[in-house]
Amino acid sequence: MTEAMPVIRAETHTDAGVTLRLFVPADLNLFAGHFPGLPLLPGVAQIHWAARLGAAHFPIDGGFSRLLNIKFQKPVLPDSELDLTLAWDATRRQLAFTYTSAAGCHAAGKIEFAAENA
Repeated sequence: MTEAMPVIRAETHTDAGVTLRLFVPADLNLFAGHFPGLPLLPGVAQIHWAARLGAAHFPIDGGFSRLLNIKFQKPVLPDSELDLTLAWDATRRQLAFTYTSAAGCHAAGKIEFAAENA
């Protein structure tokens, strides 16, 4: 099975982290059944994307520990374009993420990772 990931259209690096311009195509299987007649990107997919893309850009080791301050504010619809901003705090072992678009903030929170040998 192919993993359902967004299309990365652009990438901007700063001292604070990275911002990825994402396109969320309507044909992603994640929209199937969530919800019939009004397809929305599931929140768990947004968290998964943040973790996967964060691991591709930062030296994150160890496994998932917990979620902190997760808020889903606006739905992500098919064929949306979003900015995903990621910042890694190595001391706290936390990946902060924010999904935004011209419509405002869609989701934000932090993913904490356990120490590699924990």
